[in-house]
Amino acid sequence: MRALTVIPGKSGSLAVEDMPEPDTALGDVLVDGLAVGVCGTDHELADGDYGWAPEGSERLILGHESLGRVREAPEEWFRRR
Repeated sequence: MRALTVIPGKSGSLAVEDMPEPDTALGDVLVDGLAVGVCGTDHELADGDYGWAPEGSERLILGHESLGRVREAPEEWFRRR
């Protein structure tokens, strides 16, 4: 998948990168993105002010304010809702 990413703590590292697809076997949800917003926190992360990447990854995916359609999710995810 393509995602807007940053290397936390490194100003100027903002880039659209190929990232691994979510793994529904691990409880992840695969969403077809329709729109994404960039908020003030994303700007601060892009400036290198703070943040950290998930374990095993150098980059952090930005754009938590989003609208999408669920394509695939673990069955138990639907039972909890």
